[in-house]
Amino acid sequence: MNDLTTTTNTGPALYRASTDAAGLCKEIVVATARNIQGRKYVQFEGWQAIAIAHGCVASSGSVERVEGGYRAIGRVIRMDGGQEIATAEGFVGDDEKMWASRPEYARRAMAQTRAISRACRSAFAHVVVMMNAGLSTTPAEEVYEEPAAELDLTPIQQAADLAALKTAFDALNKRHKDDDSRAKIIAAKDKRKAVLQQPAGTVVDGDTGEVV
Repeated sequence: MNDLTTTTNTGPALYRASTDAAGLCKEIVVATARNIQGRKYVQFEGWQAIAIAHGCVASSGSVERVEGGYRAIGRVIRMDGGQEIATAEGFVGDDEKMWASRPEYARRAMAQTRAISRACRSAFAHVVVMMNAGLSTTPAEEVYEEPAAELDLTPIQQAADLAALKTAFDALNKRHKDDDSRAKIIAAKDKRKAVLQQPAGTVVDGDTGEVV
């Protein structure tokens, strides 16, 4: 039998069950965690894995349209006896820029996702801490993520000397942290640096960095 689903309700036994669960599902929780502005947050799939490792199932009931948005209730229920151990509300507001223009089904689904993640957090936040993996216990779906800034390489292309090039490069690197943008920034910097390092009077193609 699975010890996690037959644990007696004593402090030490529950603690041991949580320690075992943390070890069982740590890999999937870490693998599915989402990096938002330099911090890692547990996503819906990770919270579900934690619940299952405890012999529980997480689900959401009906979604209702309320003043200001959509509301859902999430529940964590034990598989062996149907005991409800945690509930929580999930909400998607009409004032959320990311969701205001989305179809109704998408907003309803996100309300449910948030409700389930929040219910799991209520029951199992301590398990995330036990994993010691640098994860925040705030569900990823509740964290506001700034839209990615549009990559504009003009400052680098217009840098008139190496000092200006370094300033432009550093500023773009701080603003764009994804690998694809970083690669484009480095390529543009190297191309412009090659132009600036040519002897005075040399005619260089501004696009390719090659001597004409």
